[in-house]
Amino acid sequence: MDNQTIHQVIQHKYQELSKSQQKVAVFILKNMQTAGIHSAAYVGDRAGVSETTVIRFCYAIGLSGYAELQREITMHLFNEGNTSSLQNYLQSKQALFETPRFYEKTMEKDASSILNVAKNINEEDFNRASVLLHTKKKIYIIGNGSSHLAAQWLYFTLNMLRSNVVILDFETSEIIRALQEIDEDSVVIILSFHRYFKEPIQFAAEIQEKHCEIIGITDSKIAPITQYATITFINEQQEMSTIDAMPALISFLNTLIAGMTAQDHDYYENQRVKYDDFQNSFLANRWS
Repeated sequence: MDNQTIHQVIQHKYQELSKSQQKVAVFILKNMQTAGIHSAAYVGDRAGVSETTVIRFCYAIGLSGYAELQREITMHLFNEGNTSSLQNYLQSKQALFETPRFYEKTMEKDASSILNVAKNINEEDFNRASVLLHTKKKIYIIGNGSSHLAAQWLYFTLNMLRSNVVILDFETSEIIRALQEIDEDSVVIILSFHRYFKEPIQFAAEIQEKHCEIIGITDSKIAPITQYATITFINEQQEMSTIDAMPALISFLNTLIAGMTAQDHDYYENQRVKYDDFQNSFLANRWS
């Protein structure tokens, strides 16, 4: 399997699978422990397909059969349980430490990841998202776990350029107010990276009937948020560490904001001038 985990293999082969095999893929990715201990017939029944389809799915992703799939799942679950995002991050850098100018090699890898994400951006989706950020009355931002830092950066930058930007925290009652107030004049940005927190997904499911736009930013074509987002951007990375995803993610968010400001350059330039004038005046009064 070329040092890929079964999770990665299924993701990379997903688009090549038949519709019924894709059902198997989605079920297994969401229920790996179940697939690891139950029969192919059981998995097929839960996925809504036949046992034969499950076996053909195994062949389609390059395995000899269902028994090998279960072995790969067992190894994946074991390794995932004994490694962390931080450990994966350190391991990915270890080989670079021994090379001359390792800092240059590290930054080159980040640059390569950024270019890879850029090449896979759907232009129509990007333009539509840029317009939404400019025209919608209110922007809500959600990012838990490893996505929280990027969500804060996005909030900080957008808040300097326009009004009515809110970052949501599931630990406060603010989330209830948001559920009440979100409507068709809102756009919700949800950053959801592995391991996917359930709260943002549940929130997206809850607001589906409110006819608002949901921009999902994630790391896989079959991540849970893709079921609910009206626009999805995939920030797929070669490294297992979500920490390694941050440079490309921040770069993408920066580009998305640039797309928003391109909708009305004069307006946002005026916003910048007002922000700078107020900030300078505030600091002068505070320290005088």
